[in-house]
Amino acid sequence: MTYSPLTNKSHPPTFVQNDTTDLMDIRITIGQRIKVLRKAKGISQEALANIAEIDRTYMTSVENGKRNISIINLEKIINALQLSIAEFFNDEKFGG
Repeated sequence: MTYSPLTNKSHPPTFVQNDTTDLMDIRITIGQRIKVLRKAKGISQEALANIAEIDRTYMTSVENGKRNISIINLEKIINALQLSIAEFFNDEKFGG
């Protein structure tokens, strides 16, 4: 138990989970979503990378869940797929 002088109460300690499993899952989920949408539109990985102005090898690693993609690059890919951010995340894997 720890004591907080602000609340004048004791409370159990809070632990920060240092597990990359959840982080890895979201990388894979986003990569799979990009791949599914890309294939549905009949676009090659190379063509999508060119449209999004992203290196093809980077695109490969994103689709394989090996990159922690920035929101800026994710937006570039979503725009290249001609989708809104809401459309991209409108999938059961994201709670949509």
